[in-house]
Amino acid sequence: MTGLGQTRNAYEEIKQDPDRAATVHYMYNHDIPPCAKAPRGYKSFYISHYGRHGARNHSSEADFDRLNELLVKAEARGLLTERGKELKRRYDKMYPVLHGRSSDLTDLGFGQQYKIADNMYRAHRHIFRRNAKIDAVSTTVPRCILTMSAFTDQLLRRNPGLEIYKQASNSTMNYTNPFSRFNQDVQPTDEGYNNKYAYWQKAFHDMMAERLHPEKVFAPLLTDMGILDEVWDPQHLERALYAVASGIQCNGRTNEDLWEFFPMDELFALHECYNFRFFASKGADTLFQKGRQWALVWPTMQDILDKADEDLAGGEYAARLRFGHDIIVMSMLVLLDVDGYNIPAADPSKVKDVFRAYDFPMSLNMQFIFYRNRSGDVLVRVLYNERDMAMPIPDCGTPYFYRWSDFRAFARQRIDLAHSIIASTQAPPRN
Repeated sequence: MTGLGQTRNAYEEIKQDPDRAATVHYMYNHDIPPCAKAPRGYKSFYISHYGRHGARNHSSEADFDRLNELLVKAEARGLLTERGKELKRRYDKMYPVLHGRSSDLTDLGFGQQYKIADNMYRAHRHIFRRNAKIDAVSTTVPRCILTMSAFTDQLLRRNPGLEIYKQASNSTMNYTNPFSRFNQDVQPTDEGYNNKYAYWQKAFHDMMAERLHPEKVFAPLLTDMGILDEVWDPQHLERALYAVASGIQCNGRTNEDLWEFFPMDELFALHECYNFRFFASKGADTLFQKGRQWALVWPTMQDILDKADEDLAGGEYAARLRFGHDIIVMSMLVLLDVDGYNIPAADPSKVKDVFRAYDFPMSLNMQFIFYRNRSGDVLVRVLYNERDMAMPIPDCGTPYFYRWSDFRAFARQRIDLAHSIIASTQAPPRN
């Protein structure tokens, strides 16, 4: 797997594929390379999983509506250039598909989950034997619940004899979304990923004020820029257009493309701002929160360890499936000190050099696959988006395979570190 710590150029990667500018709206890559073979004599027998919901629409209804209002008013007053008319022609096709459906799981999101579940089944069909018990839990967010249903429906299509127990309950939210109020360590000003009280919010807004230039986007579209202020703040309108352009790749009901309406330097500036927000909120940032932002994810890793110990001892469940959000996996990779994901940045302008939010696509997932030999020796491998992921501990002699005892001890040490960070830091104040 390509690590974030390796030399990469985000600007060049976005030029090659503008959809990457969409950060976490980037679509899942189903072109999966062959994974490493297990050591001789070892066979998979148990799976623990955490997956993000499938592709969804953009989350703000206001963005859909304000952009539509701008284009309708500009057309009525004859203020659209030929380029502006082309944007409106495309958006007229998109708006009915998007309006009223913010945050909804899309057709493509369902399809992603069918494919990932099918791959898991085909790779480990002996685990998903008749009457095998599967535990599936989701956050209480509708798109996550539907994602869980899509994934488990595909498993049942493959083997109707599976016993799958599904739930979406506040009682499991402490580990399906540990950044919610259900984690006892989370204070109100810690919640979510875009908390208005977050220490980094000022730096984010300062970066946008410095880096974004709405006139670069709208001057080619409008003959009178004054109409922007009548509808919304120009920067908000630029961000709305960017959000719609980012999310449209996630919806199979329209094939319109809006990236051409952004100059490449402005598109990269938008990506840089939002990329910084994700990093500061849930990545390895040390400038603003001293690690508190990722340390709060510890209950998810603790649940994976505890349930594995329980299931390895009792053998009741063949797989544990969890469905939630991208930010949990972002922080999990920092907690586990994985493959460069723990690299801090010297200042906000350097974040783009160490962090790529498009590495966390729709339907991203972590799979902990357990293997055992006849002697009862247990190994674990970690897959990220179905690709082998190296862990910062010695392997068993076969790359990507680790003794469960070693991995568990390492993960517990990292959880202890998370506890110490939380104890030594404070949630942002209300101000």
